Amino acid sequence: MTGQSMTLPRARKGGDSYPAMIAARYGKVANLADFVRKSQLANYEAFRAMYEGRNAKLFHPTTGVLTWMSNPAQPSFVWQLYHHDLEPNSALFAVKKAAELVHIQLNESNGDVEVINNLNVPLENGRVHLSIYNPDGTVASSRDYDVLATASAATSLGVVEWPMGLSAVHFVKLELRDATGKIVSENFYWRALPEHQDDLTALGTTPTVTLEAKVARRDVAGTSFFDVTLHNPGTAIALMAHLQLRRKRDGERVLPVYYSDNYVSLVPKETRTITIEAATADLKGGPALVLVDGWNVGVGGTSAAGVDVALNVDAQVEHWPVTGLPMISTAK
Repeated sequence: MTGQSMTLPRARKGGDSYPAMIAARYGKVANLADFVRKSQLANYEAFRAMYEGRNAKLFHPTTGVLTWMSNPAQPSFVWQLYHHDLEPNSALFAVKKAAELVHIQLNESNGDVEVINNLNVPLENGRVHLSIYNPDGTVASSRDYDVLATASAATSLGVVEWPMGLSAVHFVKLELRDATGKIVSENFYWRALPEHQDDLTALGTTPTVTLEAKVARRDVAGTSFFDVTLHNPGTAIALMAHLQLRRKRDGERVLPVYYSDNYVSLVPKETRTITIEAATADLKGGPALVLVDGWNVGVGGTSAAGVDVALNVDAQVEHWPVTGLPMISTAK
C-alpha cells in the first residue's frame, strides 16, 4: 500500500495523519486487512486524480506530470507507484489508466465528461456511453455521446446530469469506442453526493460479489503468461478486484511481475481478462497460484495446467479479529 506524502521527516509533512484520514473517508479501520484495502482505494483515487487533473488542462497550460517518487528504497507507506520489492500498488494502475494516449474521464471538480487525446490526429465518429450505478447494481441513469476529439487536446462532452434519488455513494462507468465500435478507453469512479463529497463510508455496506474465474497458462521462451478472465455473474458492483501471482508450493510472491491491468471493477454481467507476465524461472519449476481479493470481492476457485486461482484469504477483513490500528484507535 502507498500513502500520499513525501515526508522527510514523515511527521513534519503530515504523514502520521494518513491512517486517520483513511478512517474519516472510508470508515473506521477494523484491522490491518481493512487498512490495506482502504488505503489501496485511496491511492487509486488520489493518483488518478493527479494525472486526470493535468489531462483536463492538456497543453493549456499543463504539459505533463512528474511524480516524485516512483518507488521507495525501503518499506514505506508514502509516495510510491510500486513497492521497494517491486510489488505494484493500485497507484501504478491508476496512473496507467489516466495516462492513456486516448482517455475518457470524469472531471470530478465540475462533473464534465472529457475525452483526452494525446495523439496528433483527431478521434472521429467515436461514441461514449455513460452509466450511473447504485451500489446494488441498478442503473440509475445512462446516456450516449457522439465524439469528435481534437488532436492534442481535451474535448468536453458536457456536464453529467445527475439523476434524483441517487444512493449516498454511487458509481460512474464510462466507455469510449472508436468508429468501428472497438473499446478505446474505459473508466470507473466511486462518488459521494455533493453535500458530503468526502464521505465514502457507505462503501462499507456494499455486498460481497463472488466472481467466476477462468485461467490459462502459456510458457514462451522463458516467460510465463497467465490469462485470467473474471466474470461478475451477480447483480451488485465488484469493486477493485486485485490479482497477485504466487508460487503454489511455498505461497511466496513472484516478483517482478507485470499485469496488463489490476484493481479492476466489474459491473453486473461484465467480463474482464487480465494477462500476467513473469519469468518462468521465478516459479522455480512449480505451478503458479493467482490469488484474488478486492474491496467486496470473492472468487470461485479454478485451475488449469500449471496454475490455480483462489481467494486471498489473508486479505479478507473478516478473517482477522477487529483490532483497529494503534495510531487511529480513537478515530471515529
